Amino acid sequence: MFNSLKSFLKKEKDSGEAHNQQAKIIADEIALLEVKLAASPENSEWQKALMLAYNRALPLFAKSQQYRQQVDDLFLRIDRLRNIIRRNI
Repeated sequence: MFNSLKSFLKKEKDSGEAHNQQAKIIADEIALLEVKLAASPENSEWQKALMLAYNRALPLFAKSQQYRQQVDDLFLRIDRLRNIIRRNI
């Protein structure tokens, strides 16, 4: 009778860990791209790659318990990047 509940809770825990792992991978990618962009702020390829990484990170961070508190900061980073892109156009 409780087997379905146990399996549901186990799947939820496993998916939570998977979201945390995916969020960590994208956070590492973002950190690398931000360093590259800081070295060359006019490089449009780094700007595009970083914007795509930010957009991929939003849903992952929102689902991850560990990274959920960084969603607001991510929106601020997106705004800063948009401003950089506008200045370079």
